[in-house]
Amino acid sequence: MKKIRIGIADDHQLFRETLTKFIGNEPDLDVRISAKNGGELIDQLKTNKVDLILLDIRMPILNGWQTLAILNQRYPKIRVIILSAYYDDSYIIKGIKLGARSFLSKDCAPSTLYDAIYTVAQDGFYFEKISVRAMRNKLVNPELEDLRIQTEHLTSRESQIVNLICSGKTGREIAELLCIGLRTVETHRRSIGRKIGAKNTASIVTHAIAHGIYSV
Repeated sequence: MKKIRIGIADDHQLFRETLTKFIGNEPDLDVRISAKNGGELIDQLKTNKVDLILLDIRMPILNGWQTLAILNQRYPKIRVIILSAYYDDSYIIKGIKLGARSFLSKDCAPSTLYDAIYTVAQDGFYFEKISVRAMRNKLVNPELEDLRIQTEHLTSRESQIVNLICSGKTGREIAELLCIGLRTVETHRRSIGRKIGAKNTASIVTHAIAHGIYSV
């Protein structure tokens, strides 16, 4: 198995170094970057390639939100797990909307962190029950009744594609799994976006989980 290359960005040196050693104990994981803020992380990415980043939120120079926006623009293939002490509904929702593939508390169990890393690296997204509950509490409300109605109007094929998107499948992988053309997948994806008001993958995933289309 190819090693998963990991970058870490956290301004607390003790936590960062402990996390680096902890992850280093896994034979399939390789920490390539250890940065004390988002700016340092972005600089190191110029010379180091990673598959996945563990990102803190509150950091100097560039905070987690600013860093995530830059990563989405410059390095869209890198998957991000937010690992933060600030684990409330508003932070979880913001992180997912900005494109994070998972949001974990720094108090999470070691097994949870490992599960998240491997799941995000292989399948795309990892959500704990509290993250799902946060999305449903914040996103499912009377003001979004029209979105619930629109969700009901998804065809069976569109619902199938939504679930595959949430599982981290690419357009090409979806096309192969469903034995349809890539252009057909993109046509369905645009239709899904129009019906549920989603402009990107993160929006599709957030909506699908919040409204029970996709179960985690």
